[in-house]
Amino acid sequence: MTNRKEEENTLVNIFVNVLLPIVALSQLSKSGEKIWHIGPELGMAVAVAFPLIYGIWFFIKTKKFNFYSVLGIISVLLTGFITIHVWNEDGSVKDNAALLFAIKEAATPLILGAVMLYSHRTKKPLIEVFLLNPDIFDIPKIESAAKEKGTLKEYTSFRLKLTLMFAGSFLLSSVLNFFLAMFLLDGAKDKESYNLAVGKVMGYGYLVIGIPLMAIMIGCFIYLMKRISSLTGLTKEEYMVPR
Repeated sequence: MTNRKEEENTLVNIFVNVLLPIVALSQLSKSGEKIWHIGPELGMAVAVAFPLIYGIWFFIKTKKFNFYSVLGIISVLLTGFITIHVWNEDGSVKDNAALLFAIKEAATPLILGAVMLYSHRTKKPLIEVFLLNPDIFDIPKIESAAKEKGTLKEYTSFRLKLTLMFAGSFLLSSVLNFFLAMFLLDGAKDKESYNLAVGKVMGYGYLVIGIPLMAIMIGCFIYLMKRISSLTGLTKEEYMVPR
């Protein structure tokens, strides 16, 4: 019996990397009389700690880096560094706080899209991480069937088309992230309002950006399976790795 690779639980991933940081930023960051009102500094520290600790824990547990966890840790660390930079000692935030945070929000998907395009020329294209994952699809069988059918060139062109489509979705995410962050952080003048705005960026970003992009990914996945069948003549059961 083969051992399946340990995968992240999607619900746990969303809970730890999105929901808990939002709660920490929106509730813990307040300065009040309630016991959980620990202030903006500790509130931000707790919000950053959740995804950071989770990513480290996942690596220790599985002895391997998870692409999404690594990306999340980088984003969280950038959030922490930018926060330290834009907070003033008197409790106010710098005038360019919204712009810096918006650039950070836009940079992550933009860089990811650029890396995906570049990776198409390498032996390890990122499209194999997001869609044509060898843990899901039997890539050697697909390529062999396409070669026998004389459609290998079309299959290669299809992989490039799929890469371009996915990279385009990251570009869209980058633009939307930038304007959403600029809009929500524009009125943040102190540490507490800054933390609340960052929490809104995370929450609204997942709803108005993350869900549509997930829909795009699902659409690409369905298109991928139909295209594989037409190019190879294989059925779903034949070209997918048994689970």
